[in-house]
Amino acid sequence: MDAGYKMDVKITEGSWFGQKAWSLENRAIKIIVVPSIGAKIVSLFDKRTQREWLVGPGQRTFQKVPYGASFVEQDMSGWDEMYPTIVACQYPAPGNNRGVPLPDHGEVWPLFWTQEQAEAGALRFSVDGVALRYRLTRTLTCPDRDTVLMQYELHNLEQEPVPYLWSAHPQFYCDYEAQIILPSEVVEVCNVLPKEWGWGEAETRFAWPEATNFEGKRVRIDSVGPASRHQARKFFIPPDMSIGWAGLVRQTFGDWLLLEWDPDVIPYLGLWIDDGRISHETVIALEPMTGYYDSLAIAWDKQRVAMIEPDEIRSWSLSITLGTGEQLFPVEEDWSIRR
Repeated sequence: MDAGYKMDVKITEGSWFGQKAWSLENRAIKIIVVPSIGAKIVSLFDKRTQREWLVGPGQRTFQKVPYGASFVEQDMSGWDEMYPTIVACQYPAPGNNRGVPLPDHGEVWPLFWTQEQAEAGALRFSVDGVALRYRLTRTLTCPDRDTVLMQYELHNLEQEPVPYLWSAHPQFYCDYEAQIILPSEVVEVCNVLPKEWGWGEAETRFAWPEATNFEGKRVRIDSVGPASRHQARKFFIPPDMSIGWAGLVRQTFGDWLLLEWDPDVIPYLGLWIDDGRISHETVIALEPMTGYYDSLAIAWDKQRVAMIEPDEIRSWSLSITLGTGEQLFPVEEDWSIRR
């Protein structure tokens, strides 16, 4: 970000449903962050198309939920950070914290995050752990007109190595013709939900992007349907495959979104697709994460989880690029990750 571009980035204080909020914007993008509810990103707005990417509270009235609440007790809006697990479990590693309960959706999403000093044109917030001793920090910048860069730092304050599972959880609002775009080498995905969700036993694999369901029908699993379906599914890219980007194309609106990350640091990707089963809207969550799959305990058992040493600081980043119908969605095989 050069000095001239920094002058184009504005940071302002405001409110969102009675909660103090901060906005970061340039000529093309505006994002809104609410520190009191996990530094949740409640808006990712494309000023060129005048369209929102993140689902809002909608039919649910916003309420600030307490520590330890389940995911479905909140208003289901926006972008949450999930750490150190996604689904509730007990801390699995040996040592002083073995058996400590870790709440649903992780523990940082209902907590108050503290604003930290940052360079011009940046929003930086941090939170201290409750069940475990750590500090998680996220810094937001706009390195160019079309892109938001999210930079993370995790500081392990325990006296022993700690396994951790971090995941982004952006609930992107999708029209009925929205489509998930993945690298061409992805030819199958793995179900991680129990059988009652309708996709067989956990770890059943399906062809991507078109699969045969348990009724023998060929269905597109890379796209969504109306919320009236009241269905949902959670897939992972197979754990032996690491990719560095995923995108969404909203055909009706003529816009697209692209997430990028370093697969050497963030090796797993989850896909949460909700056609109105839990959310009031049709949403897709592209979830880059550091473990496989949603439970830290399961990831530990599978030996597919990140580890951080005592007093170590681990860093990673995630970028979000927004485009309109005037711009081609970049899916070339040699398209490099912006870091």
